[in-house]
Amino acid sequence: MDRIVWDREKCVGCRMCEAVCSFTHEGEFNPTKSRIKVVRTVEDGMLYSVSVFCLHCEEAFCRAVCPVGAIARDDRGAMIVDEAKCIGCKLCEIACPVGAITVHPEKHIALKCDLCAGLPEPQCAKFCSGRYAALSLLPAEKVGKALARSKAEKFVQMARREA
Repeated sequence: MDRIVWDREKCVGCRMCEAVCSFTHEGEFNPTKSRIKVVRTVEDGMLYSVSVFCLHCEEAFCRAVCPVGAIARDDRGAMIVDEAKCIGCKLCEIACPVGAITVHPEKHIALKCDLCAGLPEPQCAKFCSGRYAALSLLPAEKVGKALARSKAEKFVQMARREA
């Protein structure tokens, strides 16, 4: 299974991922209907943007708490919401450890990333802007290696600055 990976250092907080997601799934540019969220926070006078999206957990709490079995894993490994079954109870929203599930403001069904089911790749990663490309798609087995490599490169850069 492929996974979306977010690089904090490359993210400029443009929210293009939200716009593309809501347009792909809902046919309109509306962040409240997006399956990915950009959360902004200020710490020590600095503005930080964080992309929040479903991690398609191995032990999916959202699936475990769903009283009607509306959340299941598809053949690609993504956790998918069956809109016909969902009753909008918000238990999945409460159970999600990363806050990646919301409830549609009009349909009252769970909204979560489905890796753009039916499309060759998630549109948020495809359209993540220019040279920054803060969102990318990696095979699951390479995610840990890519993150470790990135941290190692930062460590080497810090060591060079101190030398």
